[in-house]
Amino acid sequence: MEKSSYRKLEKTTRRLYKSIGKIYCPCLGVKVIFNSKGFYHLKYNGLGRSRSVKERIYRMRLMPLAVPVIVNSKGPTSYKEEYSNKSMKYIFYLSLTAYVGKKSTPVKVV
Repeated sequence: MEKSSYRKLEKTTRRLYKSIGKIYCPCLGVKVIFNSKGFYHLKYNGLGRSRSVKERIYRMRLMPLAVPVIVNSKGPTSYKEEYSNKSMKYIFYLSLTAYVGKKSTPVKVV
């Protein structure tokens, strides 16, 4: 992907991300907040290291499916808890899966 195409995708994804704001997740009973920290996580991993351009593109292209997955998921499909020595706290990973899109494809949001 050309640099200009990547920047256009990033700009479009950022605009979409900002427009979401907060959405209610019925299966968890909480509001999911889409803020600058979350967008940062699309580009960098939990340790603050830059993701590869290929992985960034992959995540940004799937972003339009995140809201339907969060809203339509029937419940968590996986749950993991681990202690981070770097941040000195427990980190909880939760994934939701739902069938979305024109072809009703299973998509997982972590």
